[in-house]
Amino acid sequence: MSLIKTVDPPGTEHIEIPVVRSDDLGCLLHLPCHPESAGTARKLVTTALTAWSFEHLADVAELLVTELVANAAKHTGCSRISVSVDRQEASVWVGVRDSSRALPCRTEPEGEAESGYGLGLVESLASRWGVDWAPFGKWVWFALRTATP
Repeated sequence: MSLIKTVDPPGTEHIEIPVVRSDDLGCLLHLPCHPESAGTARKLVTTALTAWSFEHLADVAELLVTELVANAAKHTGCSRISVSVDRQEASVWVGVRDSSRALPCRTEPEGEAESGYGLGLVESLASRWGVDWAPFGKWVWFALRTATP
């Protein structure tokens, strides 16, 4: 994996997107904990899925990583997040790490609310999802099956 594609999201620092090869098993990117980082996270996920020939998962993975980044930015008060995409035996694992120890809470949006759907989407569209404790925070993650059972 090499870093050559440059992205400068509005209002953030200079960020380089990893170029992922088909033989790479994963990639990791550190980003500012801002809602604008969701676009860069989507590009990372799409880059990895394309390299691994899992383009058919890109739309769902982009939606779900956007939700996780948005939740971290809105609810944790962190200054940086990490986004990781890992290829596993029969799935792709995508995680967002933040510095908060607070567990994410799934809410039931009322009426025509514009927010509160994120973890419900993750729960309904991912093969699996969860939270793992990490030094100085947690990973909120989801997995998408790459092959049919």
